[in-house]
Amino acid sequence: MQKRYGAHDMPSEGIVIIGVSGGADSLCLLHLARQIPSLDMSVAHFNHQLRPEANLEAEFVRGVAEEMGLPFVSESADVGGYAEEHKLSLEEAARTLRYRFLFAQARAQRASAVAVGHTADDQVETILMHFLRGAGLAGLKGMTERTLLTEFDREIPLVRPILHLWRHETEVYCREHALQPVLDPSNSDETYFRNRLRHSLIPELEKYNPRFKEALLHTASTLQSDHSALQEVLDIAWKDAVTERGSDWVVFDQPKLAQMSVGLRRNLIRRAGETLRPDSRDFGYEALDRAATFVESPTGNQIDFVNGMYLFAESGKIQLATYAADLPSAEWPQVSRDVTVVGARLELGNGWVLTIEHADLDSASRPLASDNWSAWLDADLTGNSFIVRPCRAGDAFSPLGMNRQTVKIREFFINVKIPRRARSRWPLVCAGEQIAWVPGFRLAHPFRITEKTRRVILFRLEKE
Repeated sequence: MQKRYGAHDMPSEGIVIIGVSGGADSLCLLHLARQIPSLDMSVAHFNHQLRPEANLEAEFVRGVAEEMGLPFVSESADVGGYAEEHKLSLEEAARTLRYRFLFAQARAQRASAVAVGHTADDQVETILMHFLRGAGLAGLKGMTERTLLTEFDREIPLVRPILHLWRHETEVYCREHALQPVLDPSNSDETYFRNRLRHSLIPELEKYNPRFKEALLHTASTLQSDHSALQEVLDIAWKDAVTERGSDWVVFDQPKLAQMSVGLRRNLIRRAGETLRPDSRDFGYEALDRAATFVESPTGNQIDFVNGMYLFAESGKIQLATYAADLPSAEWPQVSRDVTVVGARLELGNGWVLTIEHADLDSASRPLASDNWSAWLDADLTGNSFIVRPCRAGDAFSPLGMNRQTVKIREFFINVKIPRRARSRWPLVCAGEQIAWVPGFRLAHPFRITEKTRRVILFRLEKE
């Protein structure tokens, strides 16, 4: 029986922050942890300020820590106010503030882990909550004995050493060791979703299977193994499909991602979302399925995802990004203001350089360029004053071959498929007020070389 009551996956040495509420579960955990000789512990209590007796409970935990000769630290916060301000449920707000406190203490004390007293009953309730709200494998596998909550800390693990114990076993343990836990009356309040599961749904399900909770734990154990296998597959697919990453964006190779199974696509997008938004705990089936469908046929170029993120398609790529992301644009030439061309070289930034060469047509040093990143203009028609600038509202020009017909620049950008986010700062080479050349695409018809041309100007835009 003592082996049954062992603290699983607890570090054998170093400092561990033990989250103690004062209930039977956390007191059982604390008492078990004290039996590890080489382990240093610090007792941490978070006061949620949700009940009148909350301050008394904090003092109770302080007394337990002092009696055991352990360091004690506590913090309190207005969870109700935080929940209202951030539009969260009380449970979610309490979880956020509690873990924020525990991991701040872990960093301050250079702890090797944060330990909490989750039990097998908590596991059953958590899995049921995920199931009823709609979840995939990541939610239905439940909690693990050791995990990284990257939204709070990317290095210090959270451990659940008594996840194998049932709640009634922790109560028996406390009685056997003369521990007097406090009783939290809110655990009986069925206003809370978890309590309704605990007191109403689970007893009803046990009428169909008296060992329902054990069966659900076995299922979770199987799903955890399946999830581990899936992660190995995902690691390989991630390396194959992801081409670039930033702090606020992930870029996928669209053809490769589209060729993968829908399930693999969903999980890769989920992983990308978790990378960008570590505090997001549930992306939801509908959002993931919509994203996976978009990858296969990215019509409309852009869709909303969840939690301030969106997906968009451009140039054979699918990008998941936050709306505030400063996306890389080195792939294209960009300008943010009007720049007068002086001399034979103009650096636009991001490695893009515009060079200018003047020559008589008969003595030009090279044959007429034919690629879209070079343009020969009639110097007598353009003059010698040029400006490179981004587009303006109402801009239009007459593309080569369309004499006297004008096209609005914004419509032209759409027709030639310049990526949406590159359009507003795409460089335009202008002679006076007229657009003479759209680099990468088209020369303006009025500035073309004709049989009357004697002097020419060569513009070339290239990435060094």
